[in-house]
Amino acid sequence: MDLQKIIYDVILLILPTVLTIIFGKFGIDRIKFQRYQRLIQIAQEAVLWAEDTFPGNAGSEKLLKAIDYFRSAAIEAGFWIADEDAEKKVRVAYQAIRKAFPSDALKN
Repeated sequence: MDLQKIIYDVILLILPTVLTIIFGKFGIDRIKFQRYQRLIQIAQEAVLWAEDTFPGNAGSEKLLKAIDYFRSAAIEAGFWIADEDAEKKVRVAYQAIRKAFPSDALKN
């Protein structure tokens, strides 16, 4: 048991340093990661907004509405995002929500 605790403590000490080195090599820092997280949150908000606001519309119409909402909210939050990236982020958010709630949470 003592050996397991020692290994666990060593991993806890070394892991942050290793992750910092790995993220540094890939050019990922805290600010970029936080920006990405915030954009995904805005995209999820856009998907849920479109679902609630336009329940009778087809999926493609909701996608367009969600993309417009996402662009507006991202600009309001101080982010500039290209049209292609806006669509990608909204689609990722839709898939994430669909995986989290596989039943009839999102229809169409």
